Amino acid sequence: MQGVHQDTTADAETHVDTQAALWLLASLAGFYRQPFDTELVIKRFPPPIDLPTLIEALDALGLKAGLAHWPDGQSSGLSALPLPAVALLPTPAAEATQAGSGEDTNAASPPPPSRIPLTPALIVQHGDDTLAWVKPGQSAPETVALDAARAQAAPVLLLVAQAEPPVSESVSKTASPETQKKPFGFSWFVPELLRHKRIWRDVLLASLAIQLVGLATPLFTQVIIDKVIAHHSESTLIVLGVALVVFMLFTSGMTWLRQYLVLHTGSRIDAVLGEKVLKHLLHLPLPYFEARPTGTLVARLHGVEQLREFICGAAVSLVLDLPFLLIFLAVMFSYSWQLTLIALGILTLIVIASLIMVPIFRERLDKQFLLGARNQAFLTEYLAGMATVKSLQLEPDVGKRYGTYLAQYLSAGFATKQVGNTYNVVANGLEQVMTLSILIVGAWLVMQPEAGMTVGMLVAFQMFASRMSQPLLRLVGLWQEFQQASISVKRLGDILDMPQEPFTLTPQRAAGGEGRIDIRDVGFRYSEQHPWLYRNLSLAIPTGKLTVLMGPSGCGKSTLAKLMQGFYWPQEGQILLDGRDIRQLAANELRATFGVVPQETVLFSGTVYDNLAMAHPHASFEDVIAACKAAEIHEVIEKLPQGYQTEIGERGTGLSGGQRQRIAIARALLKRPKVLIFDEAISNLDQQTAEHFAQTINRLKGKVTMIFITHQVPKSLQVDEVVNMGQHAMQMSLVEEDV
Repeated sequence: MQGVHQDTTADAETHVDTQAALWLLASLAGFYRQPFDTELVIKRFPPPIDLPTLIEALDALGLKAGLAHWPDGQSSGLSALPLPAVALLPTPAAEATQAGSGEDTNAASPPPPSRIPLTPALIVQHGDDTLAWVKPGQSAPETVALDAARAQAAPVLLLVAQAEPPVSESVSKTASPETQKKPFGFSWFVPELLRHKRIWRDVLLASLAIQLVGLATPLFTQVIIDKVIAHHSESTLIVLGVALVVFMLFTSGMTWLRQYLVLHTGSRIDAVLGEKVLKHLLHLPLPYFEARPTGTLVARLHGVEQLREFICGAAVSLVLDLPFLLIFLAVMFSYSWQLTLIALGILTLIVIASLIMVPIFRERLDKQFLLGARNQAFLTEYLAGMATVKSLQLEPDVGKRYGTYLAQYLSAGFATKQVGNTYNVVANGLEQVMTLSILIVGAWLVMQPEAGMTVGMLVAFQMFASRMSQPLLRLVGLWQEFQQASISVKRLGDILDMPQEPFTLTPQRAAGGEGRIDIRDVGFRYSEQHPWLYRNLSLAIPTGKLTVLMGPSGCGKSTLAKLMQGFYWPQEGQILLDGRDIRQLAANELRATFGVVPQETVLFSGTVYDNLAMAHPHASFEDVIAACKAAEIHEVIEKLPQGYQTEIGERGTGLSGGQRQRIAIARALLKRPKVLIFDEAISNLDQQTAEHFAQTINRLKGKVTMIFITHQVPKSLQVDEVVNMGQHAMQMSLVEEDV
């Protein structure tokens, strides 16, 4: 991508037409001989698609993408354009809507240009002053003049090249230590900060202006005291006074502008980090979440906000101000080396006090964070189980325990603040000692004619000393904030340094397969400290049949279902899906094969339709209705107040258990799975509802392979085979013998 001015920033408000974006991804994947699967892409990047998402999708496909400005009209500028490139054109339908909206004064105002969906055009050839591009739906390139193309398109181009080597969206399990990414730390922010070099240039220029004005103010003050007052020059006093007012206003404006730029850039970096952390967290393996309370994870996510406050605070501006301290120090030495040494000596004492306090502050801050995370985990757990709390009348006990936890947290917070308070008192006291020492020694120097010190020089020196001490004191305070930020970095590193599950957008095998599962000599236990749950387990799940896994609690029925989905990995043996070891499959490819109806159906706040369509974001309304009819829940939904748009509460509040289970079946069917797993799906249903539920399952026979995990088989369930997980031999028996 040489020869073209590049711009790495992408506007999140710029939306791309979904179908056109999928066409572009498929076209570029074909150009670079990359396999492409539309379903995998849609599942990973659900619509609507904006420009940053399109760039992220290209990156996930192993392609390198970036934004650049259009070249000028000269042939040399056009020849520097690497191919293929992508121009972004307004979607014709959106343009027509915007153009027609002006005819009706009562119509809603048209969307701004940045909100009009864009259609990509793939530039495949260019000449001296023309280029050829292909638009969605075209079978042959269209030749247009460069000026006309530039007039039609957005002001930026999307440049695409193949990454060398192709990047992977996740860390491979077999990756060597040399290929592992570096641990997350403050170094992560360096390239993000460098992405905004032009903004930091403006911030540096603003800092330079502020410091130069700060250098002039003490000099003007010296002139007023030594010259103006001595000669009673009122006109000069007015000029200098007006200049000082102008300097003050200029400094205030520059300070506001600098902080605005820092805050704006910090917020953009915060958005990148926040999205990166959540996306990484969502792709971590299930055992990671099982080993950590939800409240603890939420507390760690709050570390993003603390880092933003650190970056968007005085950190960057203070670092930019520090080099100018050398200028102030040189000026102070030119005034009086004696007073300068006094100032440096006391400032050194302040720094020493800070170094003594830092380890104590960090230790107490770490303890405060852990106690805060414990409190959040406690509240999250008990608020989620409020029905159990009320049924067992645990309100007094829960309130008492939380009061104890809160007291411990507040005590730790008080101890942390006391450390900071102690340091502030010491630092402020030493600063006052510096001011008094400079005043007394400076007054003595003024009274010594041979010292050459005037009253104006003493006042100016005092101002210089204050200008130098304030950044150093802020730097020490910033060191305390840095300790808080470093703890947040450490907690976020626990998330970002954890290897993700393997994930791919490039299909690794041909679509199809019957969903046959073969379990061969599998042995599994949760850890080396736990006993074996089973060993030498071998069985086959026939395709298109209904297989029941039975056995007492704790025999590993549900665990076997999780092993099939790759949530856990067996220590021995292998599990084959259509003849292929599931370890060789990416997590999204493997789990696309399965649809699961769990014991506790989890529905989220929103409409019924939202809860159904989340399994297949690109599904049409007709597809959703077909799935609901197959699950025999369509008529029930139609009778709700707003039908499919009826709002339901958290975890499906407002629906019965049987209705939630049928919605779970419809949601699972919408994925079009090859294998449908019912994990204790009837354990919370009464006998009559369970029998109706079984009849619904019977109607799905032959359409999908089904695995039914249960303690007791409903009488009306048409079972093909039963696996008795309670038998020591773990063998499969015929249904007539076991049922």
